[in-house]
Amino acid sequence: MKNRQQLLVAARHEDRRGTILVVTAVSMMTMVSVLLLLLETGIIMDTRRKAQGACDAAAMAAAQALLRKEQVAKAIREGELFVSEHNAIPEVNVIINTPPKTGPYAGREGYCEATLRLNAPYNSFSIFMGSDAPEITARAVAGYDRVSSADMIIALDKEFSPGLNCVGNGRLLIDGGVITNSQGWGVDEYGNPVDGAINGYGGNITSNGVFIGKRFDICGGVNEPLGFQPWVPGDVSPLHCQKPLVPDPLLYLDTPTVSTGVVPIDYGRAKIASDNATAILYPGMYDDIAISGGNVTFEPGIYVIRGGELRITGGNVYGDGVMFYVTLKSWDPYSGYPDNLDFNSPPPTNNAQRGGITVTSDATLHGLKDPASPFDGMLFYQRRINDMPVHVSGNATAGQVTGTVYAKWSELTLSGQGVFNTQFIIGNAKWAGNGDMTLAPSGYEFARPGLVYLVE
Repeated sequence: MKNRQQLLVAARHEDRRGTILVVTAVSMMTMVSVLLLLLETGIIMDTRRKAQGACDAAAMAAAQALLRKEQVAKAIREGELFVSEHNAIPEVNVIINTPPKTGPYAGREGYCEATLRLNAPYNSFSIFMGSDAPEITARAVAGYDRVSSADMIIALDKEFSPGLNCVGNGRLLIDGGVITNSQGWGVDEYGNPVDGAINGYGGNITSNGVFIGKRFDICGGVNEPLGFQPWVPGDVSPLHCQKPLVPDPLLYLDTPTVSTGVVPIDYGRAKIASDNATAILYPGMYDDIAISGGNVTFEPGIYVIRGGELRITGGNVYGDGVMFYVTLKSWDPYSGYPDNLDFNSPPPTNNAQRGGITVTSDATLHGLKDPASPFDGMLFYQRRINDMPVHVSGNATAGQVTGTVYAKWSELTLSGQGVFNTQFIIGNAKWAGNGDMTLAPSGYEFARPGLVYLVE
């Protein structure tokens, strides 16, 4: 009898051990499943956030192209490229519709709809459960509104502080808007603190000088709101801080090549210094151009400077319908390589020979005049990764210097006085003058007057 009871007790113990083992195994599987689910949920949320950001950028890039009066096909291509080449999202299906096909803006001209679909990264939970990775979708709609005045300065570098800097004691008067992507700290137009993503101010006044204009849109903050004054005395403050980043409006502007108007003749180095010299320069390729005296005429066309710089510091200089492209020695005149691959690439960290642009004389210069050219209205175009500085000074009168200056990563320094009908699309801008300089539209602004924004 006793042996039988012992056997029954032992059997119960075995049953319990078996039950505990099963419960433990099931619990562990449940815990592993929950952990894998949490991990995959985090990855999916991060992928969804990146996808929505890429979708927003694609819609805004396409709308920006429409604002520049590009063809619809090119606007669509620019939106697609923003996702595939600049957001590092592989195996994605993006569709750009202009006008939009769905939503409250369906069929409205001037708006672009971007939709994006991709599979979330195939993760452990999906593998563990034997299921497919979920599909992620994103949608955005962007459009533009025309404004009454052009943006005369667009400072693109979001990581440079200050993006707009006043170190002179004069007044820089801007008959239009100013956009600054600098994410520096400071205060807003009401004096409220603005936290910066980088050290330093977004807009900075360190002297007795002031900026006067119709609109100042700054991504970060400023140190002195009163240094940004309205175009019409007594109007409300034109300063607007904590504005969204603005994409490069000329990111997809063609690289100059023979097929877009470059003359493949190498003229070497052009240097005119004597006051008694008279020279005529012709479109083509130069090692550098330096003019400090004499009477110099630039014939209409495109002047490419490879590895050197453009310096006009004196003399009587005249160029009507000209564009200067300042690049590196590696530029190929037929393919545009490697310049045509720059896009948003940062400047080189090596000592590759490259020059900047200095115009400190009373030269008369008018940008390229060729409606069939992609560079119609461009005066100075510096290769995107060429970050050498741009200096503009002088005593110009209205209509004497016209066109757009594009130097994506460069610091622009303005000084002198007079009126310059010139638009600047640069990395950051510094006003160092002690007189009054005015920037006014000429009608040749590449970045067309308008505001691009997300509406959905």
